[in-house]
Amino acid sequence: MGKYSAVIDMGSNSVRLVIYYEAAGGAVYEVDNIKNTIRLGAFLDENNDITEQGIQEAIRVLRQYRQLCQAREVSAVTGVATAAVRNARNCEAFLEQIYQETGFTLRVLSGEEEAYYGYLAVVNTMNITEALTVDIGGASSELVKISGRKLAESHSFPFGAVTLTRRFFGHFSPTEAEIAAMEEYLRKEFSAYPWIKEKKYPLIGIGGTVRNLGKVHQKMTRYPFPGLHYYQMKKYQVDSVYHYLRELSPAQMQNVEGLSKERADIIVAGISIIKILLEYIGTSKFIISNKGLRDGVYMEARLQARNLPLIEDVVEEGVAMFMANYNVNVLHARHVDSVCRTMFDQLARQGLHIYGEEERRLLSVAARLHDIGRMINLGEWQQHTFYLLMHVLLPGLTHREQLLTALIASYKGAKRLQRLVAPYESLVSEADLQMVEQLGLLLLMARALDRTESQQVSNVKLTREGKCVILRCQGVDERSLEAQTLEEHRKKFKKQFGIPLHVKWAKTP
Repeated sequence: MGKYSAVIDMGSNSVRLVIYYEAAGGAVYEVDNIKNTIRLGAFLDENNDITEQGIQEAIRVLRQYRQLCQAREVSAVTGVATAAVRNARNCEAFLEQIYQETGFTLRVLSGEEEAYYGYLAVVNTMNITEALTVDIGGASSELVKISGRKLAESHSFPFGAVTLTRRFFGHFSPTEAEIAAMEEYLRKEFSAYPWIKEKKYPLIGIGGTVRNLGKVHQKMTRYPFPGLHYYQMKKYQVDSVYHYLRELSPAQMQNVEGLSKERADIIVAGISIIKILLEYIGTSKFIISNKGLRDGVYMEARLQARNLPLIEDVVEEGVAMFMANYNVNVLHARHVDSVCRTMFDQLARQGLHIYGEEERRLLSVAARLHDIGRMINLGEWQQHTFYLLMHVLLPGLTHREQLLTALIASYKGAKRLQRLVAPYESLVSEADLQMVEQLGLLLLMARALDRTESQQVSNVKLTREGKCVILRCQGVDERSLEAQTLEEHRKKFKKQFGIPLHVKWAKTP
């Protein structure tokens, strides 16, 4: 039997509940995600106490979350609270009243803990070793330096999108003087920590401000990829969105595609943190993480249960998870993967392609996930495979890499490839498409060599002999279903690799 668990994240701007289901085999599904924007940070009075109105708003939302957790039969809830509660003078009384009224125990995180959980979320879902991360909340912002996948430095700054707005802006549309004062304040704050600019690391953003920035830019540019995690922007693009939004009236802001109406009044201050950080670091590369603090909280418990400090290989962990989620025939998938990589390596030695480790890994991922569309419907299963691989999070893969993986995994032929890739042409080059055709053909051949899903073809060997390539297959003969299926793809080899392919079969060595 699997189990349900949940994380509650009470921030200065919003309160969010995420419910996870962990199957008996270890696969994890996010089954519910709900957010309420209550602006707890705005309910602090002149004594820095959370007002009674703020307390009742928090209780109202948490009672709804309790109802949802009970309906889902959630067995464990981890609740955390951040800067607004941490900074409140009546913090302890607030937490006690929350417990008495809702039954939820909230743990108040320090700034360092906030930074750590954001780091955990990023380093376990992105294939990065060196970077800076910034988690922009309502009342605080956490900055982390990652070096060798380890947390090297961190600091929690006492400002966020809500508090900067309240401190510097007198009304919805800030004046030039207000903007200048805020930016100068941020420069001064960051300059006290020289480790921020020791190297021009890429900056990875976490939090609602960051997600809204990415969504607005994707809408502005009509970005075709359906995901936000790993979305990349240049500094000039961040600046462009920043300057565009700060000129809008309240009514105009409400109509900006991609921008949450609940965040419209604080988005400019939030983006200013990113703008000034990119300027101070001296980097042009900004990457968006759709995973943050609450994901880090959940990951910590899972990693501790497995006695791991970090996920060792983010891509491999993600592949294993999806194979479990979609009930993939593991023996078949691994066999197809092994045959693919063997042929890839042998063709490289024959000088028939110039691809390296990056392409080899994409082929390997595609080989193990190519069958997931069959779990939806056998008819047009490749179409289902493409859709799934384009609309799920594949940890560790950039958008371009995820698109290429989906195209390789679902490859049937050149005409269909052109139809599939048409909406995404801005993300790939002609060289990418040639690679997809070549590696897609290798995957079709490897799948044919295990058509019965019984792993009877025990060995394959490709050698260049004169003006052709010989593929020697051991384990079945030419009367087998594998031989018949491979023949459908053999004829395409010359077009893709420029040399004819002949096959020799042998049941025994």
